[in-house]
Amino acid sequence: MLRGQSEIRMIWLMSLMIVAISAWFLSFPLLTYVCGFALLMSVMHYVDAIQQPAQALGEQRLIAFRATSKVPLYLSSIIAVVGGLLDWGWMIAAGAAAWIFFFLRWLRRLEQYLGQIQQAQHFLPQPASSVQPDIPPLPFSATAEATPVPAPNLVQQIKHWIFDGNPVLKTAISILVIGIILLLRFATEHWQLSLATKLIMVALSSAAVTGLGYRLQQRNRSFALGLEGLGLAALCLTLFFAYYNAVIPNLLIASGCFLLLMGLTLWLSLRQQSVELALMAMGMAYLAPFTLPVRDATAPEFIGYYLVINIAVAVLSSLRPWKFLNQIAFLMTVLVGGSYAFVHGSDADRDLMTVLILAHAAIFIWLGFRFSQLLAQQDLDKFKLKPALDIGLIFAAPLLAYSSLYVLHFQDTAWQAGLSLLFALLFAVLYRFSRHHQTVQLIAHSYLSLTLIFLALIPPILLPAEKSVMGWAIEGLLIFLLGLVRQSKISLYLAMGLLVVAGLSSLYYLVELIVFPRAMFWVLCLSYVGVVLLSNSRLQFQQQLSSSMIGFQCLLMLLATTMLLVLLQDEWSGELSAVLSLLTLGLAYWAVNEILLRRQAGVAWLFSKWSGLVPLLLFAAGIIMLRMQQGSIVWASFNERLLFAGAGIILSLLWLRPLLGVRTEKEWVSAGTLLSLLLTSLTLLPQQPYISMVILPLLFCGWCYWQAQPDWQMFWQARSSLLLMLAWMICSQLLSQQAFHGYLLPILNPFDLVSIAMLVGFLWMLSLQVKAGLDRSMAAVLMVLSLLWLSSYIVLRGLHVYVGTPLNELALWRNGTVQLSLTLLWVSLAFVTMSWASRKQLRSVWVLGGSILVVVSLKLVLFDLSHIGTLTRVISFLAAGAVMLIIAYIAPMPDPEQPVERSPSE
Repeated sequence: MLRGQSEIRMIWLMSLMIVAISAWFLSFPLLTYVCGFALLMSVMHYVDAIQQPAQALGEQRLIAFRATSKVPLYLSSIIAVVGGLLDWGWMIAAGAAAWIFFFLRWLRRLEQYLGQIQQAQHFLPQPASSVQPDIPPLPFSATAEATPVPAPNLVQQIKHWIFDGNPVLKTAISILVIGIILLLRFATEHWQLSLATKLIMVALSSAAVTGLGYRLQQRNRSFALGLEGLGLAALCLTLFFAYYNAVIPNLLIASGCFLLLMGLTLWLSLRQQSVELALMAMGMAYLAPFTLPVRDATAPEFIGYYLVINIAVAVLSSLRPWKFLNQIAFLMTVLVGGSYAFVHGSDADRDLMTVLILAHAAIFIWLGFRFSQLLAQQDLDKFKLKPALDIGLIFAAPLLAYSSLYVLHFQDTAWQAGLSLLFALLFAVLYRFSRHHQTVQLIAHSYLSLTLIFLALIPPILLPAEKSVMGWAIEGLLIFLLGLVRQSKISLYLAMGLLVVAGLSSLYYLVELIVFPRAMFWVLCLSYVGVVLLSNSRLQFQQQLSSSMIGFQCLLMLLATTMLLVLLQDEWSGELSAVLSLLTLGLAYWAVNEILLRRQAGVAWLFSKWSGLVPLLLFAAGIIMLRMQQGSIVWASFNERLLFAGAGIILSLLWLRPLLGVRTEKEWVSAGTLLSLLLTSLTLLPQQPYISMVILPLLFCGWCYWQAQPDWQMFWQARSSLLLMLAWMICSQLLSQQAFHGYLLPILNPFDLVSIAMLVGFLWMLSLQVKAGLDRSMAAVLMVLSLLWLSSYIVLRGLHVYVGTPLNELALWRNGTVQLSLTLLWVSLAFVTMSWASRKQLRSVWVLGGSILVVVSLKLVLFDLSHIGTLTRVISFLAAGAVMLIIAYIAPMPDPEQPVERSPSE
């Protein structure tokens, strides 16, 4: 697992480097800077992931690690990014050089620490139980015989064939096959001999290689099989080139030659008991049509060609239980053949394609039955259909074949019902035949299930037009209920399939019908909701839900809520239709939530409920966007405003109840609750949306702080809460159009007071985030930047009101008054922070103040020296230097050996 994570990290780092270098050469510098910044952060995270287990191991050996702050690394990264955005090469170089220096220092300390751990481990005595004698295991021991060897799956078999054995031989065969393809294409276009002569020469050479391989099988089996596979593949390619270049005049002769070639492959594979030879030959046969240089095959030609190959596979599998050959045949037919037929098919080929699909279905139904029968005969006690591909041969093959035929005859109800009846009768006969044989009882039950499945498809098919969608949905609901009562997984999956068919069919009728089919969508929505409610109504029903079923129910609630919003708006009329629809669904969710909680609904209902609340949140946000005019929210009436507030409160309570959801998935609950509170809060002061939107979230934050309960603190430890707070702090200062509404003095105005309250809440949240695992250095950087950002804008707004300096313009960087004011503000904040930390002996807080001084020093060097006048430059430097002297005298760094060091929140 750790190795896989390491490989993924290295792939990620290499990808970032490749994208950054490519973007630089393609003249996309912004993408280069973004990838470079991501690379720096990823490298730091990578090294930190190595440091954490090393520290844990060192604590066991009582070895202390000298902590290295990552604040300089973050600051260096920010300097480099800012330099890139301003197109200052020297600033990028300075930031990169500083980052490399601090990063190497971090690595050096980590290397020294790992050396200490290794040295301590060398001198520790090893426990006696861990010392094992170096005795090789006996080749025929009882333990080895008792240990069952699990059968390899398809992926393991492919890895074994590629990497084990003789890799040089396999590489040579692959290269030679490519060379034969290129030779055939070149011969077709350039050689002066007749095309028939060229292809006969290649065919004779391929036959000679096959014969040589057969002669060498007694001396070197792997090499001989490789030669035979190469020769058979070349013969197959030559046959294709001959037919599609008209050397072989008609399809009948070409088919006869191909049957002879498949017969030769079968004979060689069976005689030598070699599945590898069959895999090589059949694999090249499946891929041969894509090597043609002249024209594409039609869909019937392509599917008919695959039918011949699958017949050969069926013969092989009827005699030998070669599981991997069956799986490859199924996957190639479904994925490659199905995709090709979908792209190149036409209405004129429908009848012929129907026959070919039925033929393929018959082959794979036989393959599933015969293969499982052979395995069961070998070991009846251990026989289980665990792999998904084995189950696919029994269930997926007929279901996919019927789905293809259903689409081909979509307008013909008689065809659809007749085909369903035909499949039902077929599996009924197979069930009747197989239930008397003890070795295939599991297969017999599968055939019975398939019989019932195809019989269940007939009633909805016979219903006309959009009523068939209602039939699919209602039948799916009833079968799902039956599956829950009978505890039948087959019934549950069948019901899921019927509901999917109902949803897809509804989209077709939505486009085709002139009138909006309200009744169809009402039945579909209620069926979707009914499935979710029934699944969570009883504890025994909840225990049957797997993770895939829970995910499916989340999708059902998402779709059902979206459709219900549309339907309810169609039912209501007037300016309150949107808000009434939102409120109605919110109340319905509240009632259902209370009922299911009383019935002990668990995690499955929580995830389904949250998925259903997502469309409601998006719909509420859409209402707000439609009411937005010139930076303010204009409600149509007071009733609309009041109803929207009620709907928002209900949504907030739905996200929070039960509080168990915070422990289950705090990211979902935190994001949903805060967004709901934010939308509700917009109804309080619609003329000042940036102030209004955070009133309720701030009150909720204060309430959680005074509660001092772990669950409420966990709510604010979510990363989604952190991102939402950061988004408000950035966007509100840059985009607010009512920042000066009610402005009296700096700080003594609504916008500044709200900004300060958000800063306090953000700092408290960061202290909780550190407890939840957020990197301390990252938290320190965010604290410093948020403090500087909000306090600077308070000063900038005051200067804009009283002095007339620019605001949110690039000109403020060249304004001497602005730069002087920011310098004085930042050094004052550093002075207050560091002096208080020095008195309280809080070393971490003192480091934060020191970080502010670093930012001030960078600002003096980068901006004040080049963009402002002489007097302000002198005052900036003198004031900053004087305050730094005072700090150095009265606020020295606290002693690192203090026994107790509290967090900044304390």
